Amino acid sequence: MADENAPEEGAEEAPKGGKKKLLIIIIAAVVLLAGGGAAAFFLLGGEEEQAEAQVEEVRKEAIYVKLRTLGGKPSFINTFQEKTGRQRFLQIFAEAMTRDQEVADALNKHMPLVVHQLSTLFAAQEFKVLQTTEGKQQLRKDSTRALQELMQKEIGRPGVEEVFFTNFVMQ
Repeated sequence: MADENAPEEGAEEAPKGGKKKLLIIIIAAVVLLAGGGAAAFFLLGGEEEQAEAQVEEVRKEAIYVKLRTLGGKPSFINTFQEKTGRQRFLQIFAEAMTRDQEVADALNKHMPLVVHQLSTLFAAQEFKVLQTTEGKQQLRKDSTRALQELMQKEIGRPGVEEVFFTNFVMQ
């Protein structure tokens, strides 16, 4: 009888070992699927970033228009009178950035208006305020807004992305 029981016990243990192997295979499959899902998530996220990068590449190249005074000089010069009576000077070289050739052409066509707008804006500044970084940044933002408003009025859209000061001298 013991002989008869021995094969049966072995027969019972073999399926248990098979169940363990099956359980290990199922766990491994779940881990692989979860890892594959995470990898797919990151890869799909990467594809979105690549698509965004391609959209940025499609953007038109920047066009820089030198903002020049009526004499053709590329600078604006303003004077300030301090309360103490001391005379101060401001010299700014500026360029407007756009990505539309029509806007660049309109800026050149309406340069007298551009110069007037910016000269008026620059003359209204306070010397002490412009000595700070925040004052200069605010003046640049105000310059951009002034040109956007001018272009909106003249051609029906703002068109100017930024105004940059390529040289800024105060004395």
